[in-house]
Amino acid sequence: MLHHMRAEYGDEGLSGPVRRWHMVPTVTGNALCGQDVPVGGPILEPTEWGRTKEPCCRACGVLWLQSVPFLADEHDRQDYLS
Repeated sequence: MLHHMRAEYGDEGLSGPVRRWHMVPTVTGNALCGQDVPVGGPILEPTEWGRTKEPCCRACGVLWLQSVPFLADEHDRQDYLS
């Protein structure tokens, strides 16, 4: 299943700052953690997870990372072995 990142906002809604990023299956509007995130805000590729200035939802991160394989041959060993 494909996923993308979608922003959660505070009380100001889409006109306010991003509170946190969630991982959302492409076919739904609910984040993996169950949070309903608004449609119409920015969407990021899943490869941006952890690279945003705003925090990412921990629960979404755990669930998403458990669902995607880590294939060591696709990464530079220096990036994850130190």
